[in-house]
Amino acid sequence: MKSGGISRRNFIRAGAGSLGALAISSSSAAAGTDEAMEGSPAEGKVRIAVVQQETVPGAVDENRSKALGFASEALEKGADIVLFHEELLVGYVENLKFLAEEVDGPTSREFRKLLAGSGSLVLWGLTERAGSKFYISATLVGAAGVLANYHKTHLWWKAEGLRHEPAFYEPGDELVTFEVKGHKSGVMICYDGDFPEMTRAYANLDCRMLFWLNNRGSRGHEEVTKLAENNSMIMAASCCCGNNELGYKCRGGSNITDCDGSLVCEIWDKEGVIYADVEPGKVPEARSNNPWYTGRRGELYCRYEL
Repeated sequence: MKSGGISRRNFIRAGAGSLGALAISSSSAAAGTDEAMEGSPAEGKVRIAVVQQETVPGAVDENRSKALGFASEALEKGADIVLFHEELLVGYVENLKFLAEEVDGPTSREFRKLLAGSGSLVLWGLTERAGSKFYISATLVGAAGVLANYHKTHLWWKAEGLRHEPAFYEPGDELVTFEVKGHKSGVMICYDGDFPEMTRAYANLDCRMLFWLNNRGSRGHEEVTKLAENNSMIMAASCCCGNNELGYKCRGGSNITDCDGSLVCEIWDKEGVIYADVEPGKVPEARSNNPWYTGRRGELYCRYEL
């Protein structure tokens, strides 16, 4: 779509006035693989690390050990928040209820030890046991312990066997927000993000960053860009790689996307950590000048909600 000869993305950057009015950068000051990151992020920036990990379904100890190694590496490189994928330790296996952990279980405690003395955070995909109920969760851990916990609200149902999630898990019923260096952020898991209302809801809650955990074949930038662009949201999407429980190859595609929808960095077909120094402070002005956000008519649409 064009507006007076200006591309849709540049129109969002500039606002409805003259092109360049906001002078918003389309990429981070530093981004890429671990070799690219040196020192601490500049003032006003948040360093995001997204881990793309190959995990063995059901091999909890092995997967935990590898995740702790990746987290340690990311923290050494100054990450303010480290993002892992959905169902990080357990995956989709028949004995998932035996392998599930409580929210403040051994893995959260190990991350807490790793974070001691720092202000950094780890957001990881937990297979959660809560009494007699089980959830697909995203657990935020800091030096003080568990700071937030989100339950996947949309359970994937169009599958048979282990990936028919309603047969094993309860759905969550609320959105969860938290702060990263003073910037309000949100979280969603896999199928949640396939509903654009989720990203819009977090934007309506004034979140500047949104973290999206996945466990599927891939979750590439092309599935993130419009959500980020239409809501002026900085987004980090994590996905697994390697073979899943059925032996199918997962390519990953984990990525960090700026609030204008432009790709900052991504990783495909291998394990690793990607980093970006993002600027959440630019989001409010970008959003206020985004016609695909400010032009909505919520009072109209809500009349037709079922």
